[in-house]
Amino acid sequence: MTRTRGCQPVGLTRRGLLARSIAAGLGTFGLNLPALFAAEASTSARQDLPGFGRARRVILIWLKGGPSHLDTFDPKPDAAAEIRGEFGTIATRAAGLRFSDEVPRLAEQADKLVVVRSLTHGDNGHPSAAYQMTTGFAYPRAMNLADNSTREDHPHLGSIVSALTTDARRSAPPFALVPDYLVVNGQFRSGQNAGILGARYDALVPHGDPSRERFQLARLGLGAAEPDRLRVRRALLGDLSKPRPDEARPGDWSEMERYREEAFSILEANRTRAAFDLEAEPMRVREQYGLNFFGQSVLLGRRLLEAGVRLVHVNCMSSIYGGDKNWDTHKDNFRTLREVLLPRTDQAIAELLADLDASGLLAETLVVVTGEFGRTPKINPGAGRDHHPRCFSVLLAGAGLEGGRAFGRSDAKGAAPADSPVTAGELAATIFHSLGIDPASQLAVAGGRPWRISGSRAVMALWR
Repeated sequence: MTRTRGCQPVGLTRRGLLARSIAAGLGTFGLNLPALFAAEASTSARQDLPGFGRARRVILIWLKGGPSHLDTFDPKPDAAAEIRGEFGTIATRAAGLRFSDEVPRLAEQADKLVVVRSLTHGDNGHPSAAYQMTTGFAYPRAMNLADNSTREDHPHLGSIVSALTTDARRSAPPFALVPDYLVVNGQFRSGQNAGILGARYDALVPHGDPSRERFQLARLGLGAAEPDRLRVRRALLGDLSKPRPDEARPGDWSEMERYREEAFSILEANRTRAAFDLEAEPMRVREQYGLNFFGQSVLLGRRLLEAGVRLVHVNCMSSIYGGDKNWDTHKDNFRTLREVLLPRTDQAIAELLADLDASGLLAETLVVVTGEFGRTPKINPGAGRDHHPRCFSVLLAGAGLEGGRAFGRSDAKGAAPADSPVTAGELAATIFHSLGIDPASQLAVAGGRPWRISGSRAVMALWR
C-alpha cells in the first residue's frame, strides 16, 4: 500500500504529480511512448532461414465471425450439393487454382496469393477462437467469456511487435487497429490489446467511420496533437522533470530523457496525422477501394503502413455492414455472402494487393486475411453454415512469398486438413519470422518475469 502524507503519496511532490499528469497526456493511443522506446528483446540471428525479415510491415485483415472457406477460396465443386453449395467456381490467374465465382477480383490477383487451405485449431467459440488467432495462444479461461478480458491476457501480435520495435528514427506508432475494437453485445473481445505487456503497447485506434466526410483520428491525444500545444507541453514537461540541485538524479535519467524526446518527435511528426486524411487520396483511388466503411478502412490501413506503422489490424465487423451482417452466417449464408459480404471484401482486398504491388511495397509487406475459423461443410436447414475450426483458409501475400498457389490441402469435403496442417500458433510465429523477429524471443512482463512471445515455430515451407 502506498504511504501517504495527507492526501499526497510520500516521495511524490505536487511538482512531480503535475509532471506525471502532463506525461500521461502523452500516453496517446493507449501507449506510453517513452517506455515504448525503452522496449528491448533478444532476437536471434536467423538470416539464413527462408523468409526471415522479408516484411517491414504487416496488414492483418480480420473477417469477424469466420468466413466460409468452401464458398470463397477452397471450393468443392465435385462434392454433393449439401456441401458444394450454391456458388460456382472460376479459374484464377494461377494455373490450377480455383476460387468461388463470387470473388472475381481476387481471382485476378491470385498470382500474388498463397492460399493456406489447412489452418486448424480446436476452438469453436468466437471470442476464444479469435483470441487464439490474434495472439497465437489458446484462450486461458472458459470459452465464450468475452467480457473476461484482463491485463493477464496474452498480447495481440501487434502489441508484441510494438514492444520489440525500438527504432528511434520511426515517426509512427508501431501498431494500429482500425476502424475500431470489436465490442460484441457491449463486451470487449479479449486478444485485441497488449494484455500482460501493459497499456503502453496497446494499439492506436481511431474510432469512427473512415468513409464519412472529414474523417479524422478521434484520439491522438493533446487535442489531436496540435503542434503549438504539443511544443508548449514538451517544454513544460522538460522543466518540471528536471531534478532540483538537492534531488538525487536517477542513474537512467539521460536514457529517459532520450526516450521522451523520441516520443515527442513521433507526436510532432505529420506522417501519422496525415495518414488519416483520406480526402487527400485521389477520388479515383478511393472509389477503387469502395466508398464504404470496409473499403475505406482497408485504404486507411494501407496509408498507415506507408506512414510507418509496422502492423495494422483492419476489423471487418458487423457495423461495417449496417449492424446486423457479419461472417457468422448460420443462416442465409449464400444470400448474405453474395449480396453483402463478398462484393465489398473482394473489391477492397483486391485493390489493396494491386496497389501494394504497383508501388513496390508488396515485396516488403505481409498481407494476411483471416477470421477466427471457417464454416461447416454441410449446409444446415437455415441455408447456413456453422462454426468449423478444424479446417479453414487464410490468404497470405507479399514478403517474398511466391504467389499463385495453395499451401496445404483440405479433404474432399473441406472438413479437415489432408496434409500440411498449420496451427494458429504457427501462423503467429510465421508473422513474427517474416518481420525479422525470432518467435523464441522473450519479453519481461509483470514482476520482471521472462515471457516467450510464441510457443510455436514459423512455417518455413511457405517460402519455397
